[in-house]
Amino acid sequence: MKGIFTILLPHDADYKVLGYYFSDKRIEFKVTSDLFLRLNLDHSKNEFSLLNLKNYTIASYLHNFKGKLARKASGIIIGLLLDEDDKPEKFQASLKKSAETINTLNILEMSQDEFESSLKEIYDEHIETMLDMLDAGTIKESIINRTKELLSGGKRERKLATDLLQKIEANLHTKIPENYKLAEKALKSEDYDKAGKFFENAAKVAEELLDIELAKTLREKAENSRKIPISSKGLEKKVQQARNYLRNEQFNVAYVAYKRASEIAKELMLSDEEEEYRLKSKALQDFYQVDQKFKKKK
Repeated sequence: MKGIFTILLPHDADYKVLGYYFSDKRIEFKVTSDLFLRLNLDHSKNEFSLLNLKNYTIASYLHNFKGKLARKASGIIIGLLLDEDDKPEKFQASLKKSAETINTLNILEMSQDEFESSLKEIYDEHIETMLDMLDAGTIKESIINRTKELLSGGKRERKLATDLLQKIEANLHTKIPENYKLAEKALKSEDYDKAGKFFENAAKVAEELLDIELAKTLREKAENSRKIPISSKGLEKKVQQARNYLRNEQFNVAYVAYKRASEIAKELMLSDEEEEYRLKSKALQDFYQVDQKFKKKK
């Protein structure tokens, strides 16, 4: 996979590009009017589409809005730029899930930078899972591609390329998924300090292989795993708070409490709980807004 983009379908215009995220910063891709027309035509017949272009293959999904958002726009088209060996059908569920997550964002008020920051998180969480990124073969291919760039540079760059190739031959890159799997195992055993150490070990190897973005992500996981005991207590407290507010019909603060609970659950890497509290927050927010609207009419 090369990256992701999202197109808004507003009622007062043909389309608006909300933002892009590409794992390879060198990719120069823009949604043109011609491309939008082709995507829009495909989606007039199917919610999922596969479009083969000269330089790219695009798998996309049409998500129709309901409720408040539907007043301003009919929906979004979310698209993936695929690699040659990617199987499009593999991404249908992930595209749908990503679109549903975008539907929970305040996209009409967000700047492009804010949206693209959220889009990267969605891409990492739903499209390119960490285990996919940490496949030894994927890491090896990525590093080899990096050495090709370095070899076309100066003396220092060529030396870096040679060092990287030697590390690949020594199978150093395999230490990243090995340590990651050990960290995941430690998390399941609730040994959070050990999990943090394994994530940190993986981060050091990624840094040695000049994958700074991966090293940063792994260090964040190390930090978050060490916070779990403290954050878990905070999560329990916030969920209890939300339930108390709900019991007292304080919907405006209940949805805020559930939203914070979903954020803590995400930090704790509790995907089921994160989704549960996020959806409860959204439902309560919608209920509160409708309740306020009809109270004003009385």
